[in-house]
Amino acid sequence: MSKGKNAKYVPAKQSNTMTYVLGGIAVLVVIVVVIGGVLLLSKKEGTPADKAQAAIDKATPAFVLGRADAPTKLTFFEDPYCPACGNMERANGEQITKAIEDGKLQIKYFMLSFLNRNSPSGDYSDRAAGGLLAIAKSSLPEDQKQKAWLGAHTAMYANQPEEGKGDKTNAEIATVLSDGAKAKGVELPADVTAAIRDGKYTVESAQNAGAGSQLMQQVNSTGTPTVIHNGEKITVQGDWLTPLLK
Repeated sequence: MSKGKNAKYVPAKQSNTMTYVLGGIAVLVVIVVVIGGVLLLSKKEGTPADKAQAAIDKATPAFVLGRADAPTKLTFFEDPYCPACGNMERANGEQITKAIEDGKLQIKYFMLSFLNRNSPSGDYSDRAAGGLLAIAKSSLPEDQKQKAWLGAHTAMYANQPEEGKGDKTNAEIATVLSDGAKAKGVELPADVTAAIRDGKYTVESAQNAGAGSQLMQQVNSTGTPTVIHNGEKITVQGDWLTPLLK
C-alpha cells in the first residue's frame, strides 16, 4: 500500500547495545588520554631519586673533594657537632680518604649546623665548618688543599666535643685543624690559621648550612649523617661504602 504524501519519516531506533558500545569506547579513550598524560608528566618529572639528584646538581656545595671524573660520586650532609657523623668518620674516614686520593670517589660536602643549639657556645658547628672553609678558600695548590682539608676533617671529628657539654674556642679549632693538615704533610699558611682563629668564615658557613638544610629536605632526609648516591639515600651501616666503589 502506498504511503500518503503527509506521512512522516520515522527513523529506526538505534540499538541499545550499540549505544553502550560507543559510550564505552568514548570512556576508554578518555581514560587512555588521561593515563597517557599522567605517564608523560611523570616521565618528564622523573623518579624521586631523579628529582633528588637534580636538586643536588643545581646546588653549590662548600666543599668538593675528589676528581670530577671519579666513577663514584656521593653527597654527604654532616654537622661538625653530630656524634653519628663522628662515628662515620672514625669508621669509614680512612677508606673514604684513600678512595678520593686514588681517583675512585668524589664527594660533595654540605656542612649543616642545626646542632649549634646544643653546644655551650651556641655556634660550634658554624665555627668548625668555618675553619674547614678557610682551608678550602686558601691559596694552597689544589692537591695540597685537598690533603689539608681531608686531614683537618679527620682531626675535627677525632677531637669532637661531647654533644651538649663540650665546646672549643676558635683558637682550639685552629690548632686541631692545623694539626690534622700537618698529619697529611701540609703546613697551613699563617693567614689560614689566623682566619680560623678570627672566625672569619663563621657567618658564611651559617649561610651555607641554611642552604644545605633546605637541600637535605629536598632529598627527603631529616638528619645527619646523610649519604646520597644517584639521588638515593644510603644506609650507613657495616661495609656500606665498598659496594659503591667501582
